[in-house]
Amino acid sequence: MPETPSQPTRRKNNAEGDGARAARRRRRPQQYQRQDDASSATHQAQSITASLLRTKNMMSQELDRATSLNTTINDDGAMLHDAREEHEGMGGTMLGARKVMGRLGRQDVRDAVVLRCAICFYWATVAYVLWTRIKVPFLP
Repeated sequence: MPETPSQPTRRKNNAEGDGARAARRRRRPQQYQRQDDASSATHQAQSITASLLRTKNMMSQELDRATSLNTTINDDGAMLHDAREEHEGMGGTMLGARKVMGRLGRQDVRDAVVLRCAICFYWATVAYVLWTRIKVPFLP
Protein backbone atom coordinates (compact mmCIF):
# COMPACT_ATOMS: atom_id res chain seq x y z
CA MET A 1 0.00 0.00 0.00
CA PRO A 2 1.45 3.18 -1.03
CA GLU A 3 1.46 5.88 1.40
CA THR A 4 -0.91 8.54 0.65
CA PRO A 5 -0.13 12.00 1.50
CA SER A 6 -2.87 11.96 4.09
CA GLN A 7 -1.28 9.20 6.13
CA PRO A 8 2.00 10.98 6.72
CA THR A 9 -0.01 14.02 7.52
CA ARG A 10 -1.83 12.02 10.09
CA ARG A 11 1.41 10.91 11.51
CA LYS A 12 2.51 14.48 11.58
CA ASN A 13 -0.73 15.39 13.20
CA ASN A 14 -0.25 12.51 15.59
CA ALA A 15 3.28 13.69 16.16
CA GLU A 16 2.04 17.17 16.65
CA GLY A 17 -0.74 15.76 18.84
CA ASP A 18 1.83 13.82 20.81
CA GLY A 19 3.86 17.00 21.19
CA ALA A 20 0.78 18.88 22.37
CA ARG A 21 0.02 16.11 24.80
CA ALA A 22 3.59 16.17 26.05
CA ALA A 23 3.36 19.93 26.41
CA ARG A 24 0.14 19.49 28.37
CA ARG A 25 1.88 16.91 30.48
CA ARG A 26 4.68 19.37 31.03
CA ARG A 27 2.17 22.06 31.90
CA ARG A 28 0.37 19.92 34.41
CA PRO A 29 3.30 19.76 36.82
CA GLN A 30 3.61 23.50 36.50
CA GLN A 31 -0.08 23.83 37.32
CA TYR A 32 0.40 21.46 40.25
CA GLN A 33 3.50 23.37 41.19
CA ARG A 34 1.50 26.57 41.04
CA GLN A 35 -1.16 24.91 43.17
CA ASP A 36 1.56 23.66 45.50
CA ASP A 37 3.03 27.16 45.56
CA ALA A 38 -0.41 28.60 46.28
CA SER A 39 -1.00 25.95 48.95
CA SER A 40 2.45 26.60 50.40
CA ALA A 41 1.84 30.36 50.34
CA THR A 42 -1.55 29.83 52.02
CA HIS A 43 0.08 27.64 54.66
CA GLN A 44 2.82 30.22 55.20
CA ALA A 45 0.25 33.00 55.46
CA GLN A 46 -1.72 30.98 58.01
CA SER A 47 1.47 30.25 59.92
CA ILE A 48 2.43 33.93 59.91
CA THR A 49 -1.09 34.91 60.98
CA ALA A 50 -0.97 32.43 63.87
CA SER A 51 2.45 33.72 64.85
CA LEU A 52 1.20 37.31 64.78
CA LEU A 53 -1.81 36.37 66.91
CA ARG A 54 0.48 34.71 69.46
CA THR A 55 2.68 37.81 69.45
CA LYS A 56 -0.40 40.02 69.90
CA ASN A 57 -1.62 37.91 72.83
CA MET A 58 1.82 37.91 74.41
CA MET A 59 2.09 41.69 74.04
CA SER A 60 -1.41 42.08 75.51
CA GLN A 61 -0.41 39.96 78.51
CA GLU A 62 2.78 41.98 78.97
CA LEU A 63 0.78 45.20 78.74
CA ASP A 64 -1.62 43.93 81.42
CA ARG A 65 1.32 42.89 83.60
CA ALA A 66 3.00 46.27 83.13
CA THR A 67 -0.27 48.05 83.93
CA SER A 68 -0.73 46.08 87.15
CA LEU A 69 2.91 46.69 88.04
CA ASN A 70 2.46 50.42 87.41
CA THR A 71 -0.65 50.42 89.63
CA THR A 72 1.27 48.61 92.37
CA ILE A 73 4.14 51.08 92.15
CA ASN A 74 1.74 54.03 92.30
CA ASP A 75 -0.02 52.54 95.34
CA ASP A 76 3.31 51.94 97.07
CA GLY A 77 4.41 55.49 96.24
CA ALA A 78 1.21 56.89 97.74
CA MET A 79 1.75 54.76 100.86
CA LEU A 80 5.33 56.00 101.18
CA HIS A 81 4.15 59.59 100.71
CA ASP A 82 1.61 59.14 103.51
CA ALA A 83 4.24 57.54 105.75
CA ARG A 84 6.60 60.45 105.07
CA GLU A 85 3.93 63.01 105.94
CA GLU A 86 3.14 61.09 109.13
CA HIS A 87 6.83 60.91 109.96
CA GLU A 88 7.22 64.64 109.41
CA GLY A 89 4.23 65.21 111.70
CA MET A 90 5.80 62.92 114.27
CA GLY A 91 9.07 64.82 113.94
CA GLY A 92 7.37 67.93 115.30
CA THR A 93 5.81 65.89 118.07
CA MET A 94 9.15 64.30 118.89
CA LEU A 95 10.86 67.69 118.98
CA GLY A 96 8.16 68.97 121.34
CA ALA A 97 8.51 65.84 123.48
CA ARG A 98 12.29 66.32 123.61
CA LYS A 99 11.85 69.91 124.83
CA VAL A 100 9.35 68.82 127.46
CA MET A 101 11.68 66.01 128.61
CA GLY A 102 14.50 68.55 128.96
CA ARG A 103 12.26 70.81 131.08
CA LEU A 104 11.18 67.85 133.21
CA GLY A 105 14.84 66.86 133.74
CA ARG A 106 15.75 70.35 134.86
CA GLN A 107 12.70 70.47 137.12
CA ASP A 108 13.73 67.13 138.65
CA VAL A 109 17.20 68.47 139.46
CA ARG A 110 15.67 71.64 140.93
CA ASP A 111 13.26 69.61 143.06
CA ALA A 112 16.11 67.41 144.37
CA VAL A 113 18.11 70.51 145.38
CA VAL A 114 15.06 72.06 147.09
CA LEU A 115 14.36 68.78 148.92
CA ARG A 116 17.94 68.54 150.21
CA CYS A 117 17.82 72.18 151.32
CA ALA A 118 14.50 71.54 153.07
CA ILE A 119 15.92 68.52 154.90
CA CYS A 120 18.98 70.54 155.96
CA PHE A 121 16.74 73.38 157.15
CA TYR A 122 14.59 70.91 159.13
CA TRP A 123 17.58 69.41 160.91
CA ALA A 124 18.98 72.85 161.59
CA THR A 125 15.63 73.87 163.08
CA VAL A 126 15.51 70.73 165.24
CA ALA A 127 19.07 71.36 166.45
CA TYR A 128 18.22 75.01 167.30
CA VAL A 129 15.10 74.03 169.24
CA LEU A 130 16.98 71.39 171.18
CA TRP A 131 19.83 73.80 171.88
CA THR A 132 17.54 76.56 173.14
CA ARG A 133 15.30 74.29 175.23
CA ILE A 134 17.91 72.01 176.58
CA LYS A 135 21.02 73.73 177.68
CA VAL A 136 23.72 71.42 176.72
CA PRO A 137 26.85 72.38 178.74
CA PHE A 138 29.37 71.48 176.10
CA LEU A 139 27.71 73.66 173.44
CA PRO A 140 28.41 77.44 173.78
